[in-house]
Amino acid sequence: MAFVQTSLAQRLRALTLLLLDDSRPAFSLRSEVLELKDIFEAAGGMNTEPEEDIASGETVTAAGIAISPTMASMCLDDFARTVQFLRGTHAAITELDEKIDDRPVHVLYVGCGPWAPLAIPLMSVFTAAEVTFSLLDIHPESIDSVHSIINSLELFDRLTTLKTADAATCSIEGDATPDVILIEMMRAGLEAEPQVAVAMNLLHQAPNVVLIPQEIRLELALVNSLREFVTSPSSDEVRTPERDRVEIGSIIVLTREGLGSRIDQQTRSIPAASLRIPEFDPVRYRPMILTTVHVYQEHLLKDYDSGITCPRPLHMREALTPGATVDFSYEMGTRPGLRASRS
Repeated sequence: MAFVQTSLAQRLRALTLLLLDDSRPAFSLRSEVLELKDIFEAAGGMNTEPEEDIASGETVTAAGIAISPTMASMCLDDFARTVQFLRGTHAAITELDEKIDDRPVHVLYVGCGPWAPLAIPLMSVFTAAEVTFSLLDIHPESIDSVHSIINSLELFDRLTTLKTADAATCSIEGDATPDVILIEMMRAGLEAEPQVAVAMNLLHQAPNVVLIPQEIRLELALVNSLREFVTSPSSDEVRTPERDRVEIGSIIVLTREGLGSRIDQQTRSIPAASLRIPEFDPVRYRPMILTTVHVYQEHLLKDYDSGITCPRPLHMREALTPGATVDFSYEMGTRPGLRASRS
């Protein structure tokens, strides 16, 4: 049994080093990312074969929807997203490890799901003297699964805390103050999930941490859907499509510095930009929300790199017309998301 565990740990380490190799484009590593699933399950993690209702087990909180453990495990399939978050987190730990001499870097990873895919692989390439993790998820079955994997791979010396809690309301334990807070619970356009509320809660308690992702930017553009995509002539050639867009401007940019105390307590919303709409052909263009996620340093997710950066239609009660001014805000609550209305 010990031999099996050692072999599995060695396999995880080798795979993680491959995923961290910046010479390998993130979009080329699908099979390698999906191999993580085999390792996690072989190490005793939760079997997450999708059922008819993959949302079964989700939790609706006061700050948004905490997706089910099954859906959380399926996020691994968004492989470029997994690679870029792994690389960004690895870069942050490496940078901080060079500055901190007397203790390991401490990472708080919230919403870790049943596999903690942004922590357990990194545990295999860093020593306990270099990094420790606190892992948190709202679903007990996810925490039980992560416990089994870490136990099987004999990585408990890299673990500070493993607990079930709502990250939007929980308190950071006094002896577990993090150097890095890693939050990865979002959809395109920051809809529905509690990414923003969780960040605000934790940053209020630890304002000087490194926040991952470093920046989430939502922008408004007029998009010609017919020019958004191009079919590659062969499987090994990728062309950048010649898109037809009219860029209007940034709606909201969320960073550590900007999330401190921006919320309007009366309306439970975060004020965002007011943007004037230029002249446009409504037959040719439709308004879309574009999402860019800067994970850390040069590691980022742009249009279509991930499910969380796919353009989303702008929803408004009023028709969008040339010359109109649109006021934006980000509304908190059980169904958080961007709100837009004409002035």
